[in-house]
Amino acid sequence: MNRRAWSQLIVLSALWGTVYLLIEITLRELSPTLVVLGRTASAAAVLTPIALHRQALQPLLQRPRAVIETVLMQSTAPLLLLTVGQQYVSAGIASILVGAQPLFVALLAMRFAPQERPRGRQGALGLLLGLLGLVLLFGIDLRGGYQALLGGLLVLASAVCYAAGALMIRHRLADAEPLGVATGAMLITTVALLIPGLFSLPASMPSLPALGALLVLGVVCTGGTLVLFYTLISRSGPAHAALAFYLSPAFAVVLGAVLLQEQPAISTVFGLAAIVAGAILAGRSQKPTVL
Repeated sequence: MNRRAWSQLIVLSALWGTVYLLIEITLRELSPTLVVLGRTASAAAVLTPIALHRQALQPLLQRPRAVIETVLMQSTAPLLLLTVGQQYVSAGIASILVGAQPLFVALLAMRFAPQERPRGRQGALGLLLGLLGLVLLFGIDLRGGYQALLGGLLVLASAVCYAAGALMIRHRLADAEPLGVATGAMLITTVALLIPGLFSLPASMPSLPALGALLVLGVVCTGGTLVLFYTLISRSGPAHAALAFYLSPAFAVVLGAVLLQEQPAISTVFGLAAIVAGAILAGRSQKPTVL
């Protein structure tokens, strides 16, 4: 990659890492449902004009059932699970757990997509390293009571949904334009959460910092990063673009420590290293889910 592509990669990784900090900030004044609704609605406002211009949505209209089922698994459910779970765990821990998604893709592929399962010693080592990292996080970092454990399990469940959704996209929407799938996911999730979100409006107007964080979360860190991700794919290839997926948890941990005064334990660092290494080894041929 050239210098420009490396700069884009670093920016993309940092923005993805910032997602978890912004979620934590918005949750101080808004319900999880409203946070997800605001995030997807503002992201849809960014992506829809681009997708329409490129005619990326038209192929999806021919198979609405497959699109809706896939989006509910790959976007709506994990976004809700992640946001609810982040009420009880730190931004850094949440980012690391979501970063385990390629491990679950590999595990699910062993049952549902044998042709994509990890093979050989490298794949087995990746799974073992990733599972070791999860044991470190749940055995040491999430010992702060049942709420911390519940939050960790919810975030981990979001990673499983992302993994299942990735396999569904690969097998049911493989020929669809990725930008169209991402835009459809934002639109469908917005519609699905519109009424629940309206019922969870706060009693008073949220502060400007909370509203600003929600706007940045949706417009920049969701809609904008998806455009940047696909731009990076077109210029440098999917393998290089996917590096941002593995770098983002490190940014989240560092930013959480600097901006939110989160204090990562040594087990967090080792767990992060094990999960990232395991994810890379087990998911070398996988395309990460970035919604």
